[in-house]
Amino acid sequence: MPGFNTKQIAFYLYFSGLILLVASLPLSKFTMSIAQFMLFGGGLIGGNIPGKLKSFFSNRLALLITSVFLLHLLGLWNTSDFNYAFKDLRIKLPILLLPLVLATSPLLTGKQFEKVIISGIAGVTISTLISLMIFLGIIHRPVIDIRDISIFISHIRLALLCCLAVFLASWLIYKHWDGKPNYYVVILLPIAIWLIGFIILIESLTGVIILFVSLVIMSAWFAYRSGGIWVRVFVLIILAFLPYSIYRYVNSVNASFTSHEKVDYSKLEKYTESGNEYYHYPDLEDYENGYPIWTYQCETEMEVQWNRRSQLNYDGKDRKGQELRFTLMRFLSSKGLRKDSAAVWKLTDSEIKSVENGIANVKYQKKSSLEARIHQSLWEIHNRKLRDDQSGHSLTQRIEYWNTAIAIIKQFPFTGVGTGDVPDAFQIQYEIMKSKLSKEWRLRSHNQYLSFGVAFGLPGLIWFLIVIIYPVIRQIKKRDFLYVSFALISIMSMLTEDTLETQAGVTFFALFSSLFLFVNPINQSVGGKKE
Repeated sequence: MPGFNTKQIAFYLYFSGLILLVASLPLSKFTMSIAQFMLFGGGLIGGNIPGKLKSFFSNRLALLITSVFLLHLLGLWNTSDFNYAFKDLRIKLPILLLPLVLATSPLLTGKQFEKVIISGIAGVTISTLISLMIFLGIIHRPVIDIRDISIFISHIRLALLCCLAVFLASWLIYKHWDGKPNYYVVILLPIAIWLIGFIILIESLTGVIILFVSLVIMSAWFAYRSGGIWVRVFVLIILAFLPYSIYRYVNSVNASFTSHEKVDYSKLEKYTESGNEYYHYPDLEDYENGYPIWTYQCETEMEVQWNRRSQLNYDGKDRKGQELRFTLMRFLSSKGLRKDSAAVWKLTDSEIKSVENGIANVKYQKKSSLEARIHQSLWEIHNRKLRDDQSGHSLTQRIEYWNTAIAIIKQFPFTGVGTGDVPDAFQIQYEIMKSKLSKEWRLRSHNQYLSFGVAFGLPGLIWFLIVIIYPVIRQIKKRDFLYVSFALISIMSMLTEDTLETQAGVTFFALFSSLFLFVNPINQSVGGKKE
């Protein structure tokens, strides 16, 4: 090609692939795969493979990150399910290949690096705006739960990307701040505010908590590093006030569970308006909005009236996979109604649809309400001890997942169960523990650290913690705002999610670790090859 040599072609292929990959993460698995082929193709076309391999093997951080993939290879020695093992290795390939390519490619200039960062922010913003259009009904798609508006990746992954994009936008604004509004402030500040709002809109408690904790830690670090004494004092006051305010808010929501009407069972009516007998259960103390669930129960009437008004059978499941009869009982109780035919008849058509969609409390009917999400989580905690089956309840299910994972680790503390046998180990342990979770809810640990403990034992877990923590300590010393903010988000996400068990999660971890450690021109001494 006239005017271009092989190295230039290789670089532009690599650079285009990097921009496409960062932008595709919240938008498209297909273009995400295409982008990785472009990255690897640029690396191969660039030539000097022996030199690049030598550079890679001399880069301790690159070797450290890729050792996670090698750990999965070592886990094949005691694996019996090789079909799953090879599938898992294929998903984990970005942990091997992205550090290899990015740590041995030419370092970007400051402007080129910023283009990559802006592409990432743009991709996340576009994804959230598409979700907003689904929420508003501009794009017509069925939405049973608010999380259904995230159509490209899981709502949790999108929330994590929103958190990271807020920090990326903040970094660009700070970097280009000259004392007056400029292009970066005018464009990126509203985007950052919108992304914070979207995390609340999508009711991601994980995203809200991670964003809040990260902002607190990074603000304290920034104030300590850059601010004078009064700046530090001001930030400390704010940081002390915010947790207290959140505590008061959550406590006010929690009050609805501790305050409820006292029931005098001797004075309760015995028959419905139709003459059927009510049943009352003094030993069961479940409440919705202060009203008891297990009083004035007449399921015979509820079943007949419900089946007249809904296509979903009373004895079946709602659209969230929960027992519909219990969802209906909770919903009626939340309105202060009795559980009989008259109460079901009083429900509006929209309330019938709410029950069908698994909404168990009249307060949860808003399309988006963070308060309702907090209320629902607190309800799960309050009612965990009252029933064994936590199926369909995201928070209390996780406790069952964690207990199951810990039980497996106790059985195989030094070797783990191997790369391919993790799913089978969980299913076996659920049977041993006689778990009340229904089959469709018997999932893995939803905690990346426990997942490593299950697969590779305590030695593998300890090594993974070293992989996670060592670069953070190193980059804190270098005042690397971008990597440290990403690492905080990633580390916290792994407490409640198997972040590295999906293509999007693995790529998120491998891409941004490599991007900030090896591609950022500020980190020339860390990795990358300057040309």
